[in-house]
Amino acid sequence: MEESVRRVMGGRRLSRGFQYERVRELRNLSDQELVSKHDAVVDHANGLPAMDKTPLLNRAQVYADELTRRETERLTKSLNRLTLIIVVATIIGVALTAWSLLSG
Repeated sequence: MEESVRRVMGGRRLSRGFQYERVRELRNLSDQELVSKHDAVVDHANGLPAMDKTPLLNRAQVYADELTRRETERLTKSLNRLTLIIVVATIIGVALTAWSLLSG
């Protein structure tokens, strides 16, 4: 394995029987670190025969999945905030409408 891949992977080998990052470790990585690890694994896999690529590409998918999970989480938070703003605006609109109707 190339030294750059081993360094990016924290010294862990990419083959059966070796440990990978735990979920907590993945979640503690920055987006840029995830992208770097993904790219290093894919670059290494590109130099291998097709049969040897599968474990590496599966590992790269873990990094891509974590990035997707983070993006989904960010979008969900944004949509929740937007929903709250719409609810508050609707309540204010209903209150103003009721006030104008009741006041004459």
